[in-house]
Amino acid sequence: MAEDLAERDAEVPPAEREAFVPVEPRRREGGAHPVRFGLAYLVLAVIAGAGVGATIVLVDRPSVDSGAAWSSWRPTGRESSYPGKIAEYVSGRYRRPSGTQLVTITYAGEPKIQDVPLRSVAIQDPGGSGGGTVSIDKGLLYTLCGLGQSCAFREGDPSEETLQLMRREALELALYSFKYTDVNSVIALLPPTLGDRDQPSDDAKPALFFERKDLRRELDNPLRTTLYASAAPPATEVAPFEGPIVDELTEPRFFNYDFAQSQEGSVILALTPLVLQR
Repeated sequence: MAEDLAERDAEVPPAEREAFVPVEPRRREGGAHPVRFGLAYLVLAVIAGAGVGATIVLVDRPSVDSGAAWSSWRPTGRESSYPGKIAEYVSGRYRRPSGTQLVTITYAGEPKIQDVPLRSVAIQDPGGSGGGTVSIDKGLLYTLCGLGQSCAFREGDPSEETLQLMRREALELALYSFKYTDVNSVIALLPPTLGDRDQPSDDAKPALFFERKDLRRELDNPLRTTLYASAAPPATEVAPFEGPIVDELTEPRFFNYDFAQSQEGSVILALTPLVLQR
């Protein structure tokens, strides 16, 4: 009887034999021991196969923290070229309906103004309840420029929708910069809003200032979980389902900026919170 059982097993292909588990095995003449032995063998084979499969999955599964898992694009080449490549990639995605870029990025690199290093950021609080100074140890500065005078928008004052769109672009610059470089802060200077020619003091100069700690949760999750749209929005407005996320992550870091000089000669970026009108 044992020989008969071996012959039947030999006729069944190995893959099918491992998958075959009889529900109600019939007694063979001569007792149930051969059947029970065969069932035990099959169970052990299935368990062993499952263990091998699990091992293969664990070995082949990509790391959750890999660049490919976080974003579909990443800068390559020399690390010193990453800021420029990030600026080129991100700014090229934000275009007007005519096809021209919303803004150009004229500078991407270490924070400095006319070759004078920018070493600290002074956040002012008009309410007098605080503020403070942040030292810029490792930082990046991006200058976003419009097509008008002094990098302003040629069309005049940007709408609230356009400002939200530029805040989204600045947020995307910051996320890529923090993910693929070792900087701790990102400054994005947006195109100014020019007022009366005779009164430069009424010009608005918006900027966004991000620190790595501000976006730690977003950096731990894929980019698509923060900015849902697979492509950048047109130069009209941010998609409604993204608007609340963009506002939450950028409005507390949205400022009017100016420059001052420290005693040792470096530049200080003075920031005053901007409140959006709705």
